[in-house]
Amino acid sequence: MSQRKAKEYRRAMEQYQGVAEDVDDLKRRIGAMEARHRREDQLAEAARRRARAAAREQQERERARAQEQAEAERREANRRRNERRRRIVRRRRIAALACLAALILAIVWAAAACAAAGADEPETIQPDPVAVMTITTPAAVLGEDPMEAEKIEAALLEQGYFSEEIPLSYDLQDVMRTACAEYGCPYPLALAVAEVESHFDMEAVGAVGEVGIMQLNPGPQNTYWINLEAETGEDPTTPAGNIICGAYLLGTHMANYGEPEKALMAYNMGPGGAAQAWAAGITSTEYSAKVMEAMARWEEVLV
Repeated sequence: MSQRKAKEYRRAMEQYQGVAEDVDDLKRRIGAMEARHRREDQLAEAARRRARAAAREQQERERARAQEQAEAERREANRRRNERRRRIVRRRRIAALACLAALILAIVWAAAACAAAGADEPETIQPDPVAVMTITTPAAVLGEDPMEAEKIEAALLEQGYFSEEIPLSYDLQDVMRTACAEYGCPYPLALAVAEVESHFDMEAVGAVGEVGIMQLNPGPQNTYWINLEAETGEDPTTPAGNIICGAYLLGTHMANYGEPEKALMAYNMGPGGAAQAWAAGITSTEYSAKVMEAMARWEEVLV
């Protein structure tokens, strides 16, 4: 090869190498640019996904808050409605008992007046303050003329509304009677369940977390208690709420099954467990028999 051709070849090769280096550099820069763009796109997409997830979570939180608020409003409305019903039932029962007491006292007063009128020297019959107080009891109960609490308790104790043989305060006896009347639960049945379940001990706690006088089962994640509070508007972990919720359960089972012993089996085993027992021909358990025996005793006490 001539020197001229060799020189031209070397120059061409040098140009080629320079162009190849430029091309390689351009490829590297293009690759780096593409990688940067991909990272930016990925970051942007991740940000969009996070934003969408945050928006969904916010919507779910707002929906959950709205549901909780609606549920709280529904429970509060139920509580107020149930409290009004219980107050009406309580007032009517106390008014009826007070009227009966007033009638008896009025008869005695009239007999005394007749006896005094037949005496040689007529005397002025002064109204008996206790009788007058008792006669005004219905108005007092309705809030028009407040009466001393001890006189109300004395009158109700005399009429058998309260009983010293029941190991509950008069307030809780009134709560149980009112709840039983409201939910269709026989009063002796509720007393028998309270006796067998806890011996009337509000602090009693069962093996699976049952609490209170009526030993109410919380259920998975307290769902049973939540449902009871939603239906009655009462907290089943308080003394009064425990009694009211227990009476509600017993009354519901009485309405569904019609017999105290079946209601007791459903109360103790749950409706599903009781149904399985009945399908197997079991119509009585040690628990139901024990409560039925206690119910018979309480029926005799309350006669």
